[in-house]
This record gives sequence, structure tokens and C-alpha cells, in this order.
Amino acid sequence: MKSKYFSVMALLFAMSFTIAQVSCAQTPNPQSKASNPNDTTVTVKVSGITCSGDLKMIADNVEKMNGVSSCKQVGKMSTSTSFEVKFDGTKISYSELVKAIEGTASCDHPDQRPYKVKAKN
Repeated sequence: MKSKYFSVMALLFAMSFTIAQVSCAQTPNPQSKASNPNDTTVTVKVSGITCSGDLKMIADNVEKMNGVSSCKQVGKMSTSTSFEVKFDGTKISYSELVKAIEGTASCDHPDQRPYKVKAKN
């Protein structure tokens, strides 16, 4: 009797777990960003970085620009750190990206603009 009760409970538990997993499955988001044929990806090396807060401030400042899809740090943080920027070349130019990066305030000294773009790949 106990083994029959235990078997039924185990079966019910397994079925409810399976149903919960299926109902929580992710579905594709129809509003996700589609690949744009005008997208360009560049890697820029930025100097003047002193802390991880600087990285976030630069990425956030660039990503809020119209035409920029993403701005991600590449590699480890150092005083010269690279960022990979994906943007629509019909909406924003490379020189505007450079101005945005170099115009970002320092996290330690908000009145200073210490960042300089060194290279483009």
C-alpha cells in the first residue's frame, strides 16, 4: 500500500515538474533586433580608463546614441581598453562615435573628459 502511494506521488511530481518546464520554455521575441544590412562593427581602443566604472559609463553613453546597437568591452580592463561597437552607418558616423566616447565624463571626476580613442580596427 505504501509503495503504491509512493509510486503515485512520484509520478504526479514528475508530471507536474515536466509540465512546469514546458510552460516556462522561452519563446522567440518577435520584436528582437533583426540584422540590419547597414550595420557596421568596429573595434576602438580607448585610453584614459582608470576603473570598471569608466567602462560602464563609456558603453552606456555610446549605446544610447541613435543608430548604435551595442558597445561591448573586448578583453580585460586596462588603461587602454578595446570596445566593439555595432552601429548603423546610415544613422551615425564613426567620427560621431569617437566624439561620444571622448565626450564621456570620468566616473571619478565628472567634470573631466579623460578618454581618447587610439585606434580603429
